Amino acid sequence: MVVVLLLVTIVGSVLACWLLPMAFKSEPPYGLATDIIVGTVTGVICALVAYLVICPLIGLRGALALGGSALDAIGLAAVSLWVLRKVKG
Repeated sequence: MVVVLLLVTIVGSVLACWLLPMAFKSEPPYGLATDIIVGTVTGVICALVAYLVICPLIGLRGALALGGSALDAIGLAAVSLWVLRKVKG
């Protein structure tokens, strides 16, 4: 199940980090590759922590834990890109 979580998180984070510069209407301050790397790394770390630590504590199991962890991680990837833009600007 963790492999599926990582695949969903990596694909979702890469897509989000690739498409978000269009939503922000800005150029990536450190380059597109840096955006994708930072977003994917923060997404994977968040997904693993959420799935392995937080979901069992609150009683989530199975597909609900998988989906919640993946979506939370993709959202954090977007927030990390926003922070990168604020730090640079």
